[in-house]
Amino acid sequence: MTKQNKYYNLNIKLNNITKKSSKPDLYDATKNLERKRAPIFFGPYKPEEYINAYKNNQKLEGLDKKQLNEAYNFIQLYKEDPEARLITIDQKIWIYKIIGQIKYESTDETIKKKDDQITKIVPKYYDVEIIREYKKEDVPYILASMKENQAFSRNTFRMIDEKKYGGNIAAIKFVIDELNDFKIDPLKTLSSVQLEFLVVKIFEKNGAFIPAWRGGTLKDIDIIAEFEGNIPDNLLIKKIEEKNIKIQVKSQLYDDNKVKNLKKSLAESNNFFLITADDEPHKDLKEYYEKKYLTSKWIKKQIDNNPEIKKWYKKCIEWLPTENRKETSFK
Repeated sequence: MTKQNKYYNLNIKLNNITKKSSKPDLYDATKNLERKRAPIFFGPYKPEEYINAYKNNQKLEGLDKKQLNEAYNFIQLYKEDPEARLITIDQKIWIYKIIGQIKYESTDETIKKKDDQITKIVPKYYDVEIIREYKKEDVPYILASMKENQAFSRNTFRMIDEKKYGGNIAAIKFVIDELNDFKIDPLKTLSSVQLEFLVVKIFEKNGAFIPAWRGGTLKDIDIIAEFEGNIPDNLLIKKIEEKNIKIQVKSQLYDDNKVKNLKKSLAESNNFFLITADDEPHKDLKEYYEKKYLTSKWIKKQIDNNPEIKKWYKKCIEWLPTENRKETSFK
């Protein structure tokens, strides 16, 4: 089996600034990558100061524990994973690898943060080799929309976990010609937005009126489906009297706190449904499985039952080569 590289998301940005910088190019993602370098900032410290603080469980002024951990992992990347692939999504999508050890650059640039703290900017950076750069519209949608996920928009440096974000990794591998013998269920290559839209299409094709989707401020609700008549027998196993159905859609369930909240919603509401792209039901929600809790088995059956939806689905996944697809119910 071909060795699989690891992949990391890097946001090149400076947070919590109260005024414009006199040197904006210093922390502009596109400008940095055009110079073939990938920096982090995290205060005025040199690389060895982060390493010492991390190893000795000490604090660095102006940094919380999460920021220190991210800085340490970035600085140690050449030592721990020199063949890693990094992705930065800004005006374009950049995929690259690091060259050599971490460097730092002293500057006379200072910024005022939202807490009125004045801090000096000391970029810590790697020289990089650009593997590919793309316009967002030229890559699979799950990759173009990756920063809609808070896991990647809120963190500066984060490994892309294959178990949680296999679809993102598949898309990265595809655009840099590293798919090799990597295989994935095509359903897992839909972004969260595409998965929600797929569920909307399924319910609409079964006679539901969807006044809006992506619930926004409605807690634990992504879709509201309204039926005038009876709900089709082939749509839901559980027979319910309510004509309005509240639906939460999840690509995966891996957050225990969210599972607890979802279990509470399933228990308290007769018309609340949970739909996920997981292959197996979560152990804590099995009592609701195939009643008010539906998984990839249900999604694939619904796609198979409707030629128009199947056509849309196949168009979404056409970028993924057949040889890299795990077996599904689709011929």
